Amino acid sequence: METVIATIKPGYAGLIRSRKKHWEMRKTFPQCGVPFKVLVCESGSGGRITCEFIVDQYRKTPVAPLPNDWVYSEVCVRKSEAYEYAAGKDIYLWHISDVVDYCSTKGRRVLHVSDFGLPRAPQSWVYAKEAPNG
Repeated sequence: METVIATIKPGYAGLIRSRKKHWEMRKTFPQCGVPFKVLVCESGSGGRITCEFIVDQYRKTPVAPLPNDWVYSEVCVRKSEAYEYAAGKDIYLWHISDVVDYCSTKGRRVLHVSDFGLPRAPQSWVYAKEAPNG
């Protein structure tokens, strides 16, 4: 299974760790297809990876037909924020499943982007090029 490292704002990462956010909204989608693993690097954390999840399905869609209550409850963003983010283009919704919270899982080492040979957190997401040591 392919692995990507995605940078996500702390508030959204917290919603993923608490399993309240079910879909991640992105402008692009990896060519590897589903399923794939996402290692979450929280923006502003200095490259710390705080959780992981599996993307087991996705949707490519314009923002316009998404019902407001669905966007807010499943993606955890307001429809106006979704419109602004999409900037008139289609978006990809990555379905979040099998979340592992590294911060609350005893015995699980919190990873860092440098474990994957990256000098800094990615702007959006990148393929993980190598498995971490240890």
